[in-house]
Amino acid sequence: MVTIKDVAERAGVNASTVSRALKDSSTISQKTKEKVKKAMAELGYVPNVAAKMLASGLTHAVGVIFPPLSNEERVTHPFFMEILTVINDEAKKRDFTVSIATGSTVDELKEQVQLMYRQRLVDGFIVLYSSTDDPVRRYLMENKIPFVIVGQPEEFENEVTYVDNDNQLMSKTAVDYMNQRGHEKMLFITDDLQSEIFSERYIGYLKGLNKLQLENHSAVLFNRKDPEGLEKFIETIHHHHITALIVIDDMLALRVMQFLSFYDLKVPDDISIISFNNSVYAKIMHPYLTSFDINVKRLGRSSLVRLLDMVEKRMPHTERVIIPFLLKERETVRNLLKG
Repeated sequence: MVTIKDVAERAGVNASTVSRALKDSSTISQKTKEKVKKAMAELGYVPNVAAKMLASGLTHAVGVIFPPLSNEERVTHPFFMEILTVINDEAKKRDFTVSIATGSTVDELKEQVQLMYRQRLVDGFIVLYSSTDDPVRRYLMENKIPFVIVGQPEEFENEVTYVDNDNQLMSKTAVDYMNQRGHEKMLFITDDLQSEIFSERYIGYLKGLNKLQLENHSAVLFNRKDPEGLEKFIETIHHHHITALIVIDDMLALRVMQFLSFYDLKVPDDISIISFNNSVYAKIMHPYLTSFDINVKRLGRSSLVRLLDMVEKRMPHTERVIIPFLLKERETVRNLLKG
């Protein structure tokens, strides 16, 4: 078994120097640290995790909290898999591991988070959702546990660190984009009326229409198990001569497109669509979706960096980090001004 002494001998330094290099001590030059790293790699040395925990007081693990898995679609939503992959890759670069907290209900989720922290399995958490009066967030705040939220919280905004896009601006940009192409009758489509992300994007839709002095409408809740609601959706399109839909994410946009086809409404010939997330679904079938790229890599990387900053410095941290977005223009928006 390779020891610190073996690494020290290969690197030509003292064993104490290797120990300090492992702790990333500022008293050791970067050149020496690189020599130690090279010797470790050549010998296949792996630091003793238990000893490392005793020395630093850290588990060198972070928890990632998924939203309550109340329906099967949340489990498979590409956003969560994409951001988890980014967080895991970035954590490995910092010699941290990642554990996942899930639960069918908020109460189950809170129990798992409590267990993970009480058993010292993680040093802090990244929360992949934001909702009002969330018992998980309340537990984290009351116990002064380091955490970062991906998404803008509706409560305690100045007391937590969160990483998000400007969802209101994104949705307003969607309205402007449609209007610049001749669309004046627009609906906002969602599958969830409770989430913070719906609130922000719907407010942006309203702001965009109000600024242009165009008629706005209540958000349409698209639920495949609600035939009456779906029938009313089609009636609204025909009655108000709707030409454009702003849909809360790509997965829902594809379902809306399939539904519209049953009523001989073609995208983009009859109805134009903009969606959000620029996920793998955006180019899964024609017409390809015009969609906002929310920069998942930067969302994940920024959330982990902020969390580890809190964990390693053992200091509370409050910060609002806004990640830029980019509209990916594809095939689902028709320019009415060109006939």
